[in-house]
Order: sequence, then structure tokens, then C-alpha cells
Amino acid sequence: MSRGELKISRWLEAFYEQNSNLTTLPGNAVLADVNGDGNYNLVITDIKLEKNRSRMRVYKGTSSIDIALPDVPSCVISFYTDELEPRIPAVAVACGCSLFIHKNNKPFFKFQLPSYPAVPQETDAWKKLFEAKADSSEKPIEDLLKDLSNVPFNSLSNKSQELLTTSKSRIPDIIKKSKLSDIVINYPITCMSSLKRNSNDKYEVSCPVLANEAGNVYILDPQTFTILHQANADRLKVTPVSIKTTGTLAVDFRIIVACREGHLCVLRRNWLEGKNIIQMNTNIVDFIITPEDNFIVVATTDKMLNCFTKRGQRLWTLKLPQIITCLCLVQIEHIRVNLFGVGLDSGLIQLYQGRKLIDQTNVSDAPSVILFGPLGQEEHALSIVTKAGTVIFRILKRTADFTVSSSENVPQFQSKPLPLPKRSKLFLEHSMREREAALEIHQSFQKDLLKLRLDVAKSLLQYKSNENEIANFKGQLKLSAQVRGIGTKFTVIFTLENLESNKPISGISMILHTKPDYYICSTNRILIPLLLPVSSYKARVGIQEVINEGQVPSKIGEMCVIRVFIMNENKTQTQPLLTATVAIPYTDSSLV
Repeated sequence: MSRGELKISRWLEAFYEQNSNLTTLPGNAVLADVNGDGNYNLVITDIKLEKNRSRMRVYKGTSSIDIALPDVPSCVISFYTDELEPRIPAVAVACGCSLFIHKNNKPFFKFQLPSYPAVPQETDAWKKLFEAKADSSEKPIEDLLKDLSNVPFNSLSNKSQELLTTSKSRIPDIIKKSKLSDIVINYPITCMSSLKRNSNDKYEVSCPVLANEAGNVYILDPQTFTILHQANADRLKVTPVSIKTTGTLAVDFRIIVACREGHLCVLRRNWLEGKNIIQMNTNIVDFIITPEDNFIVVATTDKMLNCFTKRGQRLWTLKLPQIITCLCLVQIEHIRVNLFGVGLDSGLIQLYQGRKLIDQTNVSDAPSVILFGPLGQEEHALSIVTKAGTVIFRILKRTADFTVSSSENVPQFQSKPLPLPKRSKLFLEHSMREREAALEIHQSFQKDLLKLRLDVAKSLLQYKSNENEIANFKGQLKLSAQVRGIGTKFTVIFTLENLESNKPISGISMILHTKPDYYICSTNRILIPLLLPVSSYKARVGIQEVINEGQVPSKIGEMCVIRVFIMNENKTQTQPLLTATVAIPYTDSSLV
């Protein structure tokens, strides 16, 4: 793209709110037709760590309304729960281990993730406390704190973690309000998405897909809000941070989960455990899935954009000038263009088609969330929330053109003609002969090709037969050795057994390999006679050790070894049927 094209803005500034005091992260904003009237709203969750200060803000045009949230939100999605008219989507906000579902900006349903039993040490500690409640002293509380401190902190329930981290003055109040049924482990929801149920229609009923901190993935029924399917994101313990879905629940689907450990895992229909398909070397910022070819574009903390196929094969890598803060899918349907937006730490937002930079625009601060889609009555709008809390709406011009000319895609070296040599007399004569004798040349080529295929088939058959023979012999034969003697002269008794109950063995031999500087064998080759089923053959071999005063002690282990090979007498086979190593005691030359 030329520099002049970048200076011509494709965007119109529609809204700019600087003092919104919003703190949000990727996955905490969504565009939804909240009232079902065709006017799409921006829904943002404001993350505040102070209790009861978090909120959900819904922008309707330039005005907004706030809805209080009971806990710190982690993600938000919108989905259709039924096919009733008017089509009003539900907005689901995850707070802790609970899912709060709103319709028409009003509370509609609350779903709670199933809890897990606490570890036995923690349960026993709380039982002791409740049994000793009659004791007015502080000793039961001290014993409880001591027992809980011996359990790993990440294995404790939320109640025990709160007890260990709070001030001593609040401990009696917490214990007074506690029950034994509260001592359970609740893993918070970390990310969410939605999965179409029957088709990819825009207004199709969708199932919420949740992932919690323990790595469990849940698919919920959109009407009864019960668990339809539960699976683990990976066979290892991972913590999901982002989740995307493709396909439909009724036919086939893929759930891609990005984890805090740098994994990207995939879950498919009826799987109970995910499969790790991509392993990144650095932390994952965010990822998207392109709609047509299902390519996975991953942004990492080392300023890299990586593109993978749905099976995890890397296609390309792109180094960006600044740190990446967020990603966004940009689908412009009326011109059939699919782009993706990249938010950079400098406030620059770049739009890419594959590896090619198509457009860019600037904002006042580093973007925290970028969304592209319908907003109000506009079909193509860019919604931006910066780290400083500024909310910006930009509308795509109707005259904006994102088509890339074919000449821009062709590298410079391909636009030049190839330096082909001039036609020589020999080339012309050869071409004329090929035209005149085309049939004979083709038949000769086919004949040579058939000969080549025949030779390859013969070689493959020979190789397979040798392999089968070796495999059969390995299961039939057993070799053992016994070394007798303490001096420089040894006798090795080899016992070769046929373990088969109904098949004899013939045509094999035993080869002994030694280093002549250290050992001399009475014979290096022994022909094995016919071995009947379930029978054995013994062979004695005399070994004479060569005493060399210049032997290096570090090589004693190497020279005290005799290698034994059981070979087939078939000359076409060079691979041994059986191999063994016999250790010979070392004789100290000073004692001889």
C-alpha cells in the first residue's frame, strides 16, 4: 500500500468520550441489540477491584446506562435464547463462579458453576473448629489457622483463603458467619464464548460456552441453563484466558482455548479432553479465527503476530513495531472482505489482510478493547475503549475501498521477465524429433517407468519379507551366556533356545566380535544345527585375554565386552536376528 493511501482516512469520527472512567480488558465488551429494536448497543463491563463498585455500562447512541454488578466481571457475551419475536438477545456477565444473565437490561437468570469438595486436611480443620465452638478461648481459632497454613494456598477454598489473608480483627466475624457447607472450592469463570446450535444464521439460538480457572469447559443449554457437555481443556492443568468457537452444536464444532501457559487447545464434538495443537514460547495476548478458512491468528507479548491452520501448522509470522494490546475481527460483508485489527501500545490501530497492511488509524491512548460491527443504525462501526478509559466510535465511510490490486501482491522480482536463453539449433532439432516420433518416445518412457515400478515393488517385497522373518525369529529365540574362569583363560558357554512349540529353526549361525588387542576367541563363527521346537543348543568357546601393560584404565569397560550376533545364513539379509553383549571379568596384570 502506498503512503498516499494511508493518509486518506476511511473513518468518520462519530463519538468521543474522554472522562468515562472505564477499566476493561479484551473479552469484556460486546455489540448487541439489547432491546430488539434493531439499534445495536455497546455493552462494556467496568472492572473495579473494590467490592460492589464494578458495573456494566450500555451505550445507546451517545447516552449510557449503568447496571451494578455484585463482583468483579471477567467476561461478557450476548446470545439468543429462543426464537420468539421480537428477537431480544441475552447479555451474560461472568462474575466469579456465577453467570448473571440480563434481558432488556434487567436481571433474567443466575447460573452457578458446580463446586468441588475441599481437600480432606482443610475439611478436618474446620470440623475441629465447629466441634470446639463451646470453648470460649482463642485456641480453636489458632489451631484452625495453623492447620490451614499447612495446606497449599492454591488448594484451599475461598473461605479459607479469605481467613488467612484478612486482618485478625475480622477473623471472628468470618468464622461466625461460616458453615461447613461453605468449605468448598469454587473456580471462577475466566472466559466465555457462544456456540450456534443448528445453523450459522445471525439470529440462531446459541449455547454459552464457559471455561473456568481449573481448565474445565462447559456448554450450557440456552433455555434451561443446564450443563449439556463438560470437558477438560487439556490433559495437563491449564488456565484458559480466551475462548473462540466455530461450527454448530448439532453437526460439528471446534472450541479453541488459549491458556495462560502459552498453549492453544482444541475441543471437538463428544471429546472429554482437549488436544494441545499450538505451543507458544511467550504469553498470548489474544487470538482470533478468520471466518472463511478458519486460520488462527495469535498475538503474543513479544510483538509477534502468528498465523496457524486449524491443525496447528504455522503459516506465517509478522513482527510489529510496538507491543500488541488487543485483536479484533473486521468483516465487511458488502464487499466480501475479511480483515483483522491490531491495537498497538502507541495508540495505533492497524488493519491487516493476511500479512499485508491495508489501513491504519490513530487514537489518543493504547486501545484496551476494539470491536467492529453494527452500532446503532450503522452496519460498520469501530468501537474503541482505551486504557485511560476513553470511548471512541468511528464509522466506516461508505466509499471506503479495501480491495487490493493484483499488482500490489506480486513481488518486484516477479514483475521482471525471466532471462530465457535464445533457441539454439540443437533445441529446434530436438523439438522436431519429439513431434515426429511422439508415439515411440511415449512408449519407451512408459516401458522404463513400468520397469522402475517393478524394481521398486520387488525391493519392497524383499524388505517386507526380511522384516517379517526377523520379527518372527526375535519372538522364537532366546540366548543366554555363562562365563567360567578367573584368570586370563575363560570359557563361555552359550545356550540358544527355540521357544516355539511347533516350529523348528534352521540356517542360522553365531558370530562373535572382539577386539584382537584384548581377547582371542577359539572360534569366531559357530554354525547352529537344526533347532527342534522347545529345544536348546549349547556351544563352548574358549577366550584368551591378551595382557597389555599399557592398557588405559578408562578403556577397561570397553575392552571387557564380547558382542554376539545371531545371523541368518540367507545372504540377502544383513540385519542380525538377535544381538547380545557378554561382559568378561578384567584381569589385573599385576596379579598375573
